[in-house]
Amino acid sequence: MQSRAPRVCVVSATPLTMFFFFSEHLRELSKCADITVAYNKNYNSEVQPINAPVLEKHLDIQRGISFFKDFKALISMIIFFKKNKFDMVITLVPKSGLLGMLAARFCRIPVRLNIFQGEAWSVKVGATRVLLKLATTLTAICSTNLLAVSNSQRNFLIREGIAPAAKVVVLGSGSIAGVDLKRFQPNQESRKIIRGQYNINDGAKLLLFVGRITRDKGVVHLVRTFAKILIDEPNTFLIIVGPDEEGITVELQSLINRENQHKLIFTGFTARPESFMAAADILCLPSLREGFGMVALEAAACALPCVGSNIYGLRDAIADKKSGLLVAVEDENALLDGLKTLIYDLNLCARLGNYGRLRVLSDFDSQIVVGKYLTYFKERLNI
Repeated sequence: MQSRAPRVCVVSATPLTMFFFFSEHLRELSKCADITVAYNKNYNSEVQPINAPVLEKHLDIQRGISFFKDFKALISMIIFFKKNKFDMVITLVPKSGLLGMLAARFCRIPVRLNIFQGEAWSVKVGATRVLLKLATTLTAICSTNLLAVSNSQRNFLIREGIAPAAKVVVLGSGSIAGVDLKRFQPNQESRKIIRGQYNINDGAKLLLFVGRITRDKGVVHLVRTFAKILIDEPNTFLIIVGPDEEGITVELQSLINRENQHKLIFTGFTARPESFMAAADILCLPSLREGFGMVALEAAACALPCVGSNIYGLRDAIADKKSGLLVAVEDENALLDGLKTLIYDLNLCARLGNYGRLRVLSDFDSQIVVGKYLTYFKERLNI
């Protein structure tokens, strides 16, 4: 029996991951453990504070590669871990995974858990791929436990030799957080409000992207494809919801003819993506890589079909030809065909949307998914 509550530190490069994917875990785990969350507070300043009784620690973790800053962050983490004597360290994204697991291993923290959510090197080539893959392997070696958020991701990690099969676990049907079914559901009132706010008539086809605006999310491919759609379907709009992390908004706007640029709408970050999902007709996820593709599940809960890349992670989130359509990655012609298929077939859209919602209700209710994670955490902490 422990004489004190277990001490747990959750590490992420940005608060965005904590806010969207781990808030409920933190709230529930804080009932039986002392929780500290550590991340770079300089990222995503628009994100609201985590609504849970946790301590917050700023760590200067960079998302990109910076050997000097990374080494400095590693030393800071080691000092912080030694001082606080944590019983468990959980890491959520690749950079924090590497630094967090190295520091936790050095400090001999008993439970070192990394949650894989998508590997950047899966779409890289040459020396960059080798270096990033080595970092992922080192993360796995330094951990005591590994979780993958989808079965296709687990298979990828095992196939690439990152870790043995026995060490990589998927909880339930996958996903890190599941879907809050009270928030994500069809909502005609939200549809009217959002379309009215952006001057989109009810008869228009509304495409939607939700996520970080980065090249590896496939947004350049999406906007170029949207420009082609406008040639035949001028009463179509595309809303892009999320923070521009690479400063490419102007570049994306330049891909659309000046007379149609009002049909490409950037909203920036929002804490209420479900309002946009209720207003849209099709979700677009042409990602180059995903750990699971939670946005696709959230959209499905709103009865919104998705056209997404046929990559690991999205194969789990999108049931092909049942809740959406999977298309070849980085293939703009395939993306165009998939989007036009749904634009021209309202009955198919409805069937896919209805099936997707029923699937989420059955397999991805957040209460069930988060419950599985909490059980797993408590078992590791012996509480």
